Amino acid sequence: MTPASAISVGTLTIIVFLFTLHVRTFIKGGKDPKILLTGLGGMIVGSSLAICVGGALGSIAMYIVGGGNMASGIAPWLSGTGDSQIAGGGAQGLTTEGGLVAVVVAGLGWVCIRDAAKTQRLRLVGGLFCGVCLTYTGGYGGLVQSTQVPMFNELGAQVIALVSGRF
Repeated sequence: MTPASAISVGTLTIIVFLFTLHVRTFIKGGKDPKILLTGLGGMIVGSSLAICVGGALGSIAMYIVGGGNMASGIAPWLSGTGDSQIAGGGAQGLTTEGGLVAVVVAGLGWVCIRDAAKTQRLRLVGGLFCGVCLTYTGGYGGLVQSTQVPMFNELGAQVIALVSGRF
């Protein structure tokens, strides 16, 4: 498995399939919002990994995308079409303070995944996969860069200011 900086169409197929399963579970499960929140939480944790460009968490995210691209070869094989890369993007601009928040979110995500029941764990891991892979696209990566990165940077700056006594 090699690291990747963009997703393929086959990986997008896997992501759409996971979303469809998640929405189906939501509808069949009585439309309980907790079902959607587990996938959304996984996506936030996945995005937190992917925004750590150049760090260990970012490297893990690149390998997750690479594994997804490798596993996604089955979709073009099933349909008899070729596979191509989707225009890459990715979020950047995380400061040291924002990195603190990203590491805490990733750590809390790991604890939540480890302690969750089997069905919730699958939803969290599926959301994490989707969040990591979609952060490497232009659209979702741009959304993460304009919302999650500034929020993490500001929250981390506030924590540092509070600890330093500059609040």
